[in-house]
Amino acid sequence: MGRSHRRRKWPWILLFTAIALVALFYGGGAWYFAGQVHADALQATPYDPISLESGTVQAYDANADAPTVTLVPDEEYREETKFDAGIVGLAIGDTLVVAGPATREEDGDETRPVLGLIGEAPVIGDRYGRARDVWLTPAQAGLTAEEVVVSTLDGRSFPAWQIAGGDGTSWAILTHGKGAARSEMLRMARPLQKAGFTVLIITHTGDVGAPVYEDGMVHYGRTEWQEVEASLEYAEAHGAQTIVLGGASHGGAVNLGFLARGSLAGRVDGMILDAPASSFGDVIDEAAEYRSLPLVGRPLPESLEDAAKFLVAFRYGVDYDAVDYSGLSELVEVPLLTIQGADDQTVPRTVNDRFMASSGSGTDGTYVVVDGAQHLMSWNVDPEGYEVAITDFLASLTNPEEED
Repeated sequence: MGRSHRRRKWPWILLFTAIALVALFYGGGAWYFAGQVHADALQATPYDPISLESGTVQAYDANADAPTVTLVPDEEYREETKFDAGIVGLAIGDTLVVAGPATREEDGDETRPVLGLIGEAPVIGDRYGRARDVWLTPAQAGLTAEEVVVSTLDGRSFPAWQIAGGDGTSWAILTHGKGAARSEMLRMARPLQKAGFTVLIITHTGDVGAPVYEDGMVHYGRTEWQEVEASLEYAEAHGAQTIVLGGASHGGAVNLGFLARGSLAGRVDGMILDAPASSFGDVIDEAAEYRSLPLVGRPLPESLEDAAKFLVAFRYGVDYDAVDYSGLSELVEVPLLTIQGADDQTVPRTVNDRFMASSGSGTDGTYVVVDGAQHLMSWNVDPEGYEVAITDFLASLTNPEEED
């Protein structure tokens, strides 16, 4: 009798054990991945351009026809290949080496052609920092900038670089993304300035030298749009008649947030977006495809992604609808150029496929996808194509004064 009773208990024990394991998997797993979303996509950390992927110069060949530099990345970066296909900057003290795509050895060492040298030639043993931005200052990018301050109506002040161009009536306002700095926008600034635009590269909440986020998290345009509005006011006060907005990643969301909320949105004449985070919910969904379960290495189940997204909203107060600019079919009513890396794993291409099919519909929209480019690496992989796309786009804009 007692043995039979124990046998009847085993199915219940197994059932409750299975339920506990499922609850642990989904509860613990969702909590873990929600924390990863916070760390990777929400947490506001001021960017220090000195904190770059680092290593040591092994050799520098100053051959006049084809100079090269050979690098030994630090151990934690030796298997990192996302920068191999593109142009990068190598910061070595006051020296900057602009280096082309890498030829990589089996041990992780890499040799790159030297495309430009600002400062003294590096020597064996020099420590370098690798910059996706390529240039860290306007001067390194061949641009002359004035340090200015943009102030919001509530009295907050934000530093900006103002780069003069043309007759001062055409302006471009550029907004960088999360975990970056103004230098991120220098690649976009060069063709704009060459085309006769005065370029204003702005900062926003959370930047070095700018006010901090009270909750410590970026808001994907839900609040930062005010910095863009203040920048338009600044540009108009300094003679702007034609205004183009440019944004990268989170900075693209900031610009879209301005279009959705700003009182001066109707003053925008065009937009250039590089891998914009056009829908934060879509970014989480699509980037999860490149994540795997710890230890076992299996892909994340969609049900676990959904649970993690729910916890992101619960723990961090994220309103996905408030930062989904793909769902606003008439949001972008001006000419639009979106550039997207085909191999982007941070803001995957599918995110902006949807954006261009919805928010981009009904506008003069141009969608350029760069093969082999990872997140915000489209210029690095194809600088000529990137700049031609911007130049052609600017040429297609009609000055409102000419229409009258």
